[in-house]
Amino acid sequence: MRWLELKVTTGRESSEAVAGKLMDLGAGGVSVEDSLDWATARREGLGDIFPETVDDEKSSVTIRGYLPPSFLGAQERDLEDFLHQLPAFGLAPAALAIREVSDTDWENAWKAYWHPTPVGEKLLILPAWQDAGDWPGRLVLRLDPGAAFGTGTHESTRLCLEFLEETIKGGETVLDLGSGSGILALAAKLLGAGQACGVDMDETAVRAARENGKRNQLDDVGFLWADLHREQSWAELQPADLICANLTADVLIAVRDRLPLALLPRGRVIASGIVRGRLDDVVGAYQKAGYNILEQKSAGEWVALLMELRP
Repeated sequence: MRWLELKVTTGRESSEAVAGKLMDLGAGGVSVEDSLDWATARREGLGDIFPETVDDEKSSVTIRGYLPPSFLGAQERDLEDFLHQLPAFGLAPAALAIREVSDTDWENAWKAYWHPTPVGEKLLILPAWQDAGDWPGRLVLRLDPGAAFGTGTHESTRLCLEFLEETIKGGETVLDLGSGSGILALAAKLLGAGQACGVDMDETAVRAARENGKRNQLDDVGFLWADLHREQSWAELQPADLICANLTADVLIAVRDRLPLALLPRGRVIASGIVRGRLDDVVGAYQKAGYNILEQKSAGEWVALLMELRP
């Protein structure tokens, strides 16, 4: 079967809107190639594995999604109109390119645009199909996300990883809500957590996370299927010293009153997936629920919070 690769080149501030539009049009997933990732990696001394053509001065993002040929026509015009209107909302302009690819190309093309990703001072996220090589001073986490979210390149994920590195001192119990590829739970274990567990309502993601655990000899990291919108699911979770919740502002607000069910006394919460425009909503909701905001991190349009429930 033939597929269409939709390639949208835009500025970083438009990436979330464009990715969401491609998903709305039927793309099962998208890949995001960010020039900032390459520039950061070169500053970390890993520049020899990245393209020399990347311009560090440009804040460019390339987003790819794959759709069937039936996209051409009404849906194509819909996307073009959407991209044309981005500047009217204060976002960066975007350019669209379309090419036809085969099944095999579609299944593997995104892999060419995901490179080793250094995060913080300790971690390096490595695509599972690349040679491990020698990464002195880095804890290497090999990942193949499959259809699950979480490669470490998205700002919201990186912010969580940075908080994990700073917060884990050794022996903690960590619970990752919406675990996707398993990246946060597995990274927590690598960083010294005593126990780590991930929860996701997508069975495909749970399978991918378990495979990534085996890939890194971290079989003791558990991954469970659970619908966090059901109160019964919370009763089945083992309380943790630290909860990671890389979700969305609306979901974070929706689960705020249930988090204490899975949080040990003096436990902390890393909340991410918050766009700047919703930060006040999330902060207000959690402060009202009895949380202290200990620290805030931001990258691009994304914000993450480290919080502690008041006794």
